[in-house]
Amino acid sequence: MKTLIHLKRLLTGALLIILLGGCSMLTSKQVPLPPGTLDATAVEALFSGKTVESVLDKSGRVSLTYYNPNGELRQLQNGEKRSGAWNVRSDGRICLQFEGATRKCRIIVLDGGIYRKYIVKRDGNHEQILTYRLFRDGNQVDK
Repeated sequence: MKTLIHLKRLLTGALLIILLGGCSMLTSKQVPLPPGTLDATAVEALFSGKTVESVLDKSGRVSLTYYNPNGELRQLQNGEKRSGAWNVRSDGRICLQFEGATRKCRIIVLDGGIYRKYIVKRDGNHEQILTYRLFRDGNQVDK
């Protein structure tokens, strides 16, 4: 009877080690990022207190977005204004959430002197979604 209990404990422990080891391997795997990906400090410095003109790569739609240092976000797109929030994660991803929408976090890449926003894909094939054209100090959206 003691042998059976000991065997069960041994198997349970082995199974736990296998499961935990497998999970840590999954979470520690890093997806390679494109060369020129900015870190959190660089992203914060680039956007904080700036009005940024950007173009969506697929549609060509132009937006002006003000990144208030207090975390508020103001955007002018197609003649309409909208508000939201922004922050930069410790891994360098900029996160935006507009009213009524889900929060989205993306990387910023400096590519040939041009700043671009990418969706990070798990398979390593990242999708460029937006190009930044101009960075100006202060709130140009609400003027």
